[in-house]
Amino acid sequence: MSRLGVRKDKAKQVAGWTGEKLGRLKLNGRLTSYSPLSRVVELEGLLVILEFNGAMWRAMRDVLGAGERKRLQALAERDDRRRAELEEHRLGAVAEALAS
Repeated sequence: MSRLGVRKDKAKQVAGWTGEKLGRLKLNGRLTSYSPLSRVVELEGLLVILEFNGAMWRAMRDVLGAGERKRLQALAERDDRRRAELEEHRLGAVAEALAS
């Protein structure tokens, strides 16, 4: 972000932190333990973020000059690999949540 001159957005950081804390307050039928469904929701949230990031890198790649295109393409491909790995974990978490 700093290399591209993009500043951190304090409001987005606060919103993310607040959302994380509020997410922990949800009623999942388990007061003191972690719900298997919580893992599914978290993994799906991460998948959405990776999808967004990949789209962002591709859009930036298409707009920026040739010098940045290769690096941004590599970032998009990295997010594609991460998304594929995460999908395997999500499917396992779904199976676990449905079995419990």
